[in-house]
Amino acid sequence: MKLNILGTEYNVVLSALEKDYPKLSICDGYTDISIKEIVVAKFEKDEKSIEDLQYYSNKVLRHEIIHAFMYESGLWDNSDWAKNEEMTDWFAIQIPKLLEIFERININN
Repeated sequence: MKLNILGTEYNVVLSALEKDYPKLSICDGYTDISIKEIVVAKFEKDEKSIEDLQYYSNKVLRHEIIHAFMYESGLWDNSDWAKNEEMTDWFAIQIPKLLEIFERININN
């Protein structure tokens, strides 16, 4: 899948395997700004996993898209908070809730 992020095309790889993307050995997803690629791991249910793996996959994808937006906007290089994982997670978790409210009151454009 391709995404246009602030005028820059990113390749998005979903359900990626660690054997093909070794960085996944230390994370569930990542954004490589040097090659404009977002990678999200393939998640499989086991005794430690959450029930809704699609929910988690979507959250990881939102998180990585936000990293790309921060980089492409110039904030990545000019502020500490734009690289902060807590801030990025906050956006990734809250955006669906914000969108729901915006759609409900018809201000989503």
